[in-house]
Amino acid sequence: MTRSLHQWRQQIGSVTAAAIRGTALERALGASPEQRMAFATAFTDDAGHRRPIDFPLLAWVLGLENAPAPPPQMAADRPDLRLWCALQTRSVDPHTLIATATGAIAPECQNEGIEVWTEVELACLHALWWHARLHGSDTLRHRALDHANWLMAEIQPDNGTNHAWAVAAFVELAAAGDADAALYAETLLHNCQVTLGRADRFSAVLLVDATRYLDERISDGEL
Repeated sequence: MTRSLHQWRQQIGSVTAAAIRGTALERALGASPEQRMAFATAFTDDAGHRRPIDFPLLAWVLGLENAPAPPPQMAADRPDLRLWCALQTRSVDPHTLIATATGAIAPECQNEGIEVWTEVELACLHALWWHARLHGSDTLRHRALDHANWLMAEIQPDNGTNHAWAVAAFVELAAAGDADAALYAETLLHNCQVTLGRADRFSAVLLVDATRYLDERISDGEL
């Protein structure tokens, strides 16, 4: 039975609420711009790690419109970083950032191992899904749909990641009747909770963003 977008939103909202309750992230969401900036600058995951993608991701999720732009060399590094830096700054046409017409967006990362490649491809889809919405671009939408279908066919998240990248993309497809997308979304949600019994700190950021996306889609009234 196909679940509605509202039902998916309720499930993801519950997972998100459990993950952020009483945390610095929950406090940051309602904080001043200065406090949100401090959180984004100091953020680490549960293991104390920080990634190059963390700041543009957090700047986007926390609405830090005046956050400093990433250094050019970072944005030039990998497709996921390029897409997320463009989402943060809104100063680059995302149509120019994707070198492949179909399939993988970051095929050059395949040799870095399945874990890295999975994370990069899902991070690309997460950002691209937002770019397609923000720009109202059929070209970006079609490329995002192609990439989601490619991921479902070629890269399963089971052993590749425990982070809930792009879960809203698969939820949106699932609500439209795609059973494979529903399974993919459920796997992403399960994986991010399996270690700690709740979503990990990094996935909590991704889930906050997913709930916002789903709220916007529900307000559209199309699904």
